[in-house]
Amino acid sequence: MENDSLIFSVYCYDELLNDGRSKLPYEACGILSGKNNQIHSIWKLKNEVKSDRRFFVGKKAVEETLLQIALKDEKVLAIYHTHPTTAPVPSYTDIKNHRESEVKMIIVSYKTKNPIVKCYCVQNRVYKEWPFLIKPIV
Repeated sequence: MENDSLIFSVYCYDELLNDGRSKLPYEACGILSGKNNQIHSIWKLKNEVKSDRRFFVGKKAVEETLLQIALKDEKVLAIYHTHPTTAPVPSYTDIKNHRESEVKMIIVSYKTKNPIVKCYCVQNRVYKEWPFLIKPIV
């Protein structure tokens, strides 16, 4: 199963948690990119709606980020966002707006003292939990 798992470097995983924590009480969001299921880069995006229940990033910001990812010869592996006060389970809106089945969905919940991170594969508006690993050096 490790071959299918999404693999975080410790640095990217810590940055993911720090980004979410720094944006509380609002949802944080961003893109994780890399190669061969290994996350090499975290792209922190601005949640333009400043909400604790949803996130939105404008088309221009997304396009600029995708260009930077392409320049690094990486591909989008996952889109992440946080749930400041709820469990790390995709909402109806999360699923409806997640259009790329090859791109994983990462949700970080800050409902409890220690954040809970879940990874999902979303296909045809159905989600299933997806394995991920954290490795010291990728």
